[in-house]
Amino acid sequence: MDLSWSTQQQSIRAEFASLGSRTDRDELRLGRRAFDQQTWDQLGEAGLWQMMVPKDYGGTGGGTGAGWWDVTAALEGLASTIRAPGLLLSVIAQAGMAYALELFGTPAQKSDYFRRILRGALSATAIADPDTGTDVRASSTYLSPRPNETFVLNGKKYNIAHAPVANFTLVVCKLEGHARDGISLVLVDQDSKGVTIGAKDRKLGNLDLPTGALSFENVPLHYGHILGVPGEGLRNLVRFVSLGRIYYGLVAATLCGPMLAEALSYAKARQTFGQPIVDHQYVQKKLTDMRIAAETAKWTSYGALHQLLSGAPEAVMSCSIAKLAGASAITDGAVDLLKLYGSRGYHEGEVSTFLRDALAFCSVGGTEEMHRRNIMNQMMREARPAKSKPAAPARDLETA
Repeated sequence: MDLSWSTQQQSIRAEFASLGSRTDRDELRLGRRAFDQQTWDQLGEAGLWQMMVPKDYGGTGGGTGAGWWDVTAALEGLASTIRAPGLLLSVIAQAGMAYALELFGTPAQKSDYFRRILRGALSATAIADPDTGTDVRASSTYLSPRPNETFVLNGKKYNIAHAPVANFTLVVCKLEGHARDGISLVLVDQDSKGVTIGAKDRKLGNLDLPTGALSFENVPLHYGHILGVPGEGLRNLVRFVSLGRIYYGLVAATLCGPMLAEALSYAKARQTFGQPIVDHQYVQKKLTDMRIAAETAKWTSYGALHQLLSGAPEAVMSCSIAKLAGASAITDGAVDLLKLYGSRGYHEGEVSTFLRDALAFCSVGGTEEMHRRNIMNQMMREARPAKSKPAAPARDLETA
């Protein structure tokens, strides 16, 4: 397992780091209020969408192996300089959609939706119901069979990244007549008959990431809209959302870098009691803890990505660990930065904006409780005697 960047990937990382460094710092300090379409378009011009799409469908991606490491290098480069999570979370959502299509799409679906992704069209993934949250097996969004191999979709979803502006959405639903199984995945165009787009959510942070709700009332569908086999979507869902979990961990870790560098400079210059505050051990602990947590999350994310792409049985657990490690690094680090800067950090500006945005990692990609449950389930399976272990089940996961 080689976890060093190739020469090409180093170049990719540097190019996207340069792109991120050109974003508007004044808007960053107060929290950008709208989706950054300009930078999104620049990402496409730099070839990011092509990296996500297999060569057979007009991209430059090398399939589930090297191509995703190129995407990872680009994402890490962008996160090292862009300084705010919103657009990065949009990129992660787009990557998850491309990965889902690569793994489970039919040739016709790949031809259609990859073409849209290459144009930069925003996608969305609708998982959570207002009444059941991310417990997808309790979903009240139903796919109902109709004559002539058709279906209708009914239900509501909320907290969906890109819902107000997406071109198409992957909806997690349940096949009618099933209790807690029958999970299905359907691709729905945003302008389809029966789709209602809710108001844009009002949030604490990440104001440049538009989120909202979608309602479905007898939306007409056919087999061409279904990703995978109807009623057998849970295992597929877990596999492609796992990529996002890795990327949440990696992005969170990488975002800490520039904030930590500035905090170290501040601690060297800020004097108390006749000496720089960096000389105080409690300040050193804050700074070193942030670095340790970020490095831990970064390397855990690399390892989890290797496992996911190679099909390792422990990959799902490692993806949850990567997400938790990144979330802890950025949230704990953001609070420590606020303490370090004191009233200056609490004022409206870069540090307080970073804290507001960082708190999103408590829930994006799944809550801590959900991921600990996933990890515990994996640990329990590993602890069973070998001869009594069943075939890998279709995960009793909550997902997000």
